[in-house]
Amino acid sequence: MRNPDEPEPPLDQTARCLKNSDNGQPARIASAKDIERQALEKRVDLQALRNDLTGVASEFGLTSATRFVTDIELAGISSYERAKSFTTNEEGETEVEREVVKRRGLEIEFQIPIFDFGGTAVRNAQETYMAAANRLAERAVNVRSEAREAYLRYRGNYDLARHYQGRVLPLQKTIQDEALLQYSGMLVDVSQLILDARTRILSNVDAINARRDFWIAATDLKAALIGGGVGGGEGGGEATTAAAGGGAGAAH
Repeated sequence: MRNPDEPEPPLDQTARCLKNSDNGQPARIASAKDIERQALEKRVDLQALRNDLTGVASEFGLTSATRFVTDIELAGISSYERAKSFTTNEEGETEVEREVVKRRGLEIEFQIPIFDFGGTAVRNAQETYMAAANRLAERAVNVRSEAREAYLRYRGNYDLARHYQGRVLPLQKTIQDEALLQYSGMLVDVSQLILDARTRILSNVDAINARRDFWIAATDLKAALIGGGVGGGEGGGEATTAAAGGGAGAAH
């Protein structure tokens, strides 16, 4: 047992700092549907295009909308897709069943008003308004895509960081503690102790990288919700590769 007056080993200091800093990471995160809804509501470029559309309608005296269409419909994207399922009947023959199912990720509607252009005497009113409506619909579809892409990267890095904190680091500490006991009982030599210590160091580094990638992805997600490009959230591959190497080194 370590003397309380002795300085804490560097590895234990690093593990304790990682554990204490885990409070900054959310215990639960929003769903993909909520993220898409927030993006459609908060994106400044969408708000600007909707204001332009409202201005065009006011310019031509369009006041009463006859119907509303979604961005998906205006962009010419079907809200449904065909799916196939294969079953085997009693005679051993394979049957193909086709069904139409709603596309995932299109449950959140973004409505655009359409007016009766027969009541306006202004030429090209319909063409001008529909051009603005199509620009708005196209941007809404792109916003959906950007939000989903940023969320997938955010969710992946979140799960990876939680995995390191909850499983990998405690397991590496247990392995090193067991190796230290075996070394004290002269069951293993010092080289095995050094190898286990090195594996734990690499796991701590990987955990720090995973935490870094998560916060980068979180920043990119916020940018996708209000408008603007995403940054360097692609750096999670190094931590994943190192994790695989660290896991292989821990198996002894």
